[in-house]
Amino acid sequence: MSTPMQPPLKQPIGFWTARAAEAIGHRTRSALNDVGVPQPEWWVLHQLSLDEAGVSEEKIVATVGPNESDAVIHEAIDSLLDKGWIRSASGTLRWTVAGREKFRAAAEVQQQLEVERRRGISDDEFITAITVMQRTIDNVGGYAWHW
Repeated sequence: MSTPMQPPLKQPIGFWTARAAEAIGHRTRSALNDVGVPQPEWWVLHQLSLDEAGVSEEKIVATVGPNESDAVIHEAIDSLLDKGWIRSASGTLRWTVAGREKFRAAAEVQQQLEVERRRGISDDEFITAITVMQRTIDNVGGYAWHW
């Protein structure tokens, strides 16, 4: 027989944020892998989607690096170059036609995942959750920022 959970006000926020991150990360990586785009490669493709003129490798690493180690992001870039989904010219990365198609497929998956994650959660509840997480990070001396 399990012990009943304590009321939410007595539960540790760090426990729940870690469990949420693990569950979301596992589900996201699995769904992206199903369309052949490992999550670190998705991060790179997503950054390229934000700037049609292209993005430097250094900027991508600086922007998405907090999600993983710099080495993982560099490996994702190398993999995308090897697959022919992106190209590099004068230090600027741009996606190819094949990369744009893969990005679109992965973006559809991300949209479906967002609907799944937000099921039963109002916009106000979502905004409150994000705001609380950001404030918590600030309160413990972290850097609460996302592109």
